[in-house]
Amino acid sequence: MSKPFDPHDLAARGFVGFQPVQTLTDGCAQIPSVSGFYVVTLEPVVPGFLAHNAGGWFKREDPTVAVEQLEAKWLDGVSCQYIGRASNLRRRIELLARYGRGQPVSHRGGRYLWQLAEHKSLCVAWRRDLDPICAERELLDEFEATYGALPFANLVRGARPLVLA
Repeated sequence: MSKPFDPHDLAARGFVGFQPVQTLTDGCAQIPSVSGFYVVTLEPVVPGFLAHNAGGWFKREDPTVAVEQLEAKWLDGVSCQYIGRASNLRRRIELLARYGRGQPVSHRGGRYLWQLAEHKSLCVAWRRDLDPICAERELLDEFEATYGALPFANLVRGARPLVLA
């Protein structure tokens, strides 16, 4: 049976891909270069955290936070770990994957993902949308109404305007 925001529910909402982030290579040719929004999921949902973040040190900033901070943010049994938006899904998801491989690129949004003990099991799915700002906001609103909090790796709501490339 499907739970809100698990991969089956997200697929029913029109998300596609469900690619392991670890396998995404530079270029991400399988992802369209269109606007939209994306989700990062973890199945099975296994809590556990690393003492040091595997993500890239963008602008020489260590993305590591205290394990206690991660434990306080964790939502038991919830597959969806992060919701993001993009003017170009291919470029943004490529940055996400490169950041997760430890490269110093600008994708600090979702940085808690790379301190999960099972971060190598994360998958990303995406959905095209002409208005990704509104789509992301609506999905975050629904997630928060369902679980009483933002997804684990969403630290703030995406309030900044989207820069179209």
